[in-house]
Amino acid sequence: MLNIPLNEIYQHKLNFLIGSGASYGLFDTLWLAVKDSDDASKLETIETLATKFERLGNKKHHGLLFMYYYKKIIEPACKFNMSACINKPSEKPIIENYKIFLDSIIRVLQQKKAFQRRCNIFTTNYDGCIPFSADELIKEGKVEFYFNDGASGLLARTLSARNFNNYMCQSGIFGKNSSDLPQINFINLHGSVYWTKEEDNIKVDYSINKPKVELSDEICDLIDQFGELLNDETKNTEDLINFEVTIDNEDFQKFWDEYHKLPIVNPTKWKFHETVFEEHYYQMLRLLSYQLEEPNSVLISFAFSFADEHILNLIKRSLSNPRLLVFICCFNDSEYQNMSDKFSGYKNVKFIKLDDQNLDFTHFNREVFNTELLREVE
Repeated sequence: MLNIPLNEIYQHKLNFLIGSGASYGLFDTLWLAVKDSDDASKLETIETLATKFERLGNKKHHGLLFMYYYKKIIEPACKFNMSACINKPSEKPIIENYKIFLDSIIRVLQQKKAFQRRCNIFTTNYDGCIPFSADELIKEGKVEFYFNDGASGLLARTLSARNFNNYMCQSGIFGKNSSDLPQINFINLHGSVYWTKEEDNIKVDYSINKPKVELSDEICDLIDQFGELLNDETKNTEDLINFEVTIDNEDFQKFWDEYHKLPIVNPTKWKFHETVFEEHYYQMLRLLSYQLEEPNSVLISFAFSFADEHILNLIKRSLSNPRLLVFICCFNDSEYQNMSDKFSGYKNVKFIKLDDQNLDFTHFNREVFNTELLREVE
């Protein structure tokens, strides 16, 4: 299958699952170039390496890997600057792809029946690409929609699961008629760098753009050396284990003390270290489960690896719903094979891939999720 049949599904209950590959070019993904020493045909990821180091009791390499993870993936998301991004030729197309994607969703929602014009975007990304892109669309004023990130408030915005039940309508001047706005619910499954804990609440503030963990120059140099191995396709797991880690236990403890305050799910254990974040995490998983159990639900997955076993197993359980349809977009033939193995035997899963090129965000917008396919409906 080459594209998503929008004419057949646009009236269904739409859900999207977006992974780190959508932001590739702005932020690194969890995939690495170093090979698995037990199977040279497989590449390591942050998750697989963290699991191995933890199993081996290799605390220093495990800690250094998480320092790398913070410095290369989390910190750039903390420092993300939308204004600077849209002025860089190498980064602007990524934001443009997000804007095209959101614009396409809005135009699909406009075709739905009244008071059914909403959808859910679930993401495991920590970055602000989706809310910032939505804000750009709102500023441009070309399409009218409501972006709901689950937060409410004026000066201090607080996150609550119940806010995803809100629905915005417009009424005429004299209140004699009303219409609903297309609505996008934006759900962070793994947390966000724009969240902070405030007593028993989660505060959302998109103006925060500074690093939250300090690393010395010496540690950063060691991270860079370790990163060269991680991204060297000629190296394997054993080369990483043989790398000398010269960080002392006190520096590791200082790092972990700060790192565990971050409002994100960690690789391997996929667990928050703060109860208030963990509670919200499980509420959002229940929301995902609930949405997929609804009749005539559709889930479209893009740039998502299904490495999170909680989400993978949740979706597999939901596939017992015969009226759920899942479209999984595969970047290349290798990922297509991997996804086919993960979802073998499920008749209501459809795989999307291109025959002659990789399915990146640009091709997804142009050839897979393209509102030109809805012209006959308009």
